[in-house]
Amino acid sequence: MLVTCFFSLLSAPAETVTISIGTQPPLLTAEGGIVNLVIAESLEREGYRVEYDWLPIGRMLAMLEADRLDAYVTPSNTPGQQNGHVHFLAANGVFFYLSKNEPARAITRLEDLAGKTVGTVINSPLRAMFEEAGIIVDEGPFDTMFLKLDAGRVDFVSTADVGGLLTIRKLFPGREAEFNFTDFSYTTIATGLYVKPGAEGERLLEHARRGFAKIKADGTLDRMLRDFFGPAYAKRVKVY
Repeated sequence: MLVTCFFSLLSAPAETVTISIGTQPPLLTAEGGIVNLVIAESLEREGYRVEYDWLPIGRMLAMLEADRLDAYVTPSNTPGQQNGHVHFLAANGVFFYLSKNEPARAITRLEDLAGKTVGTVINSPLRAMFEEAGIIVDEGPFDTMFLKLDAGRVDFVSTADVGGLLTIRKLFPGREAEFNFTDFSYTTIATGLYVKPGAEGERLLEHARRGFAKIKADGTLDRMLRDFFGPAYAKRVKVY
């Protein structure tokens, strides 16, 4: 669940794309979410002027469900997947742990965590899957999960890698190296720019692809990820 966008391309000197977007911290925010910043930078490299029009998330999802948007940015677990798209970044569902409590062997499946207590959000849709694997689930507010991990009240925290990294930087500045997460992931959700069929939309996607390639090639994307996630974890963020 993330974002949507409606666009109109204007004439020279710079073409303008107005992207309506639903706020979903920390990756999609008016204050500087990494996904919207990356998309804007990619399109600006191709001569576009990007403007964001922020929408309530509920309205965005309703518009996606009704297929009322000509172009939109959204994760791959929302409606609207039938249209052409370019993916930029992904969020992997992983397990965070304290570095000092590194698992004795690599986690390669959920059953490897049988008997361990895993913190997750209230009413988590993952609860049944985790409990079937023998995991002890401890539900609570997202803001408290990493505090419980730090205090030793849970063995692991289940959340998206990108969201977890940002939360650790916020709650434990300077202590990032004390936390780690599994290479194993139980889900992957991509975030991309989508457009309805048509020449104008396909043109926008092609420019997005080319602009994204440019910021990857010249090091701009690496710099943005380091600034956002910190040097210790930037290279572990999945980029398409």
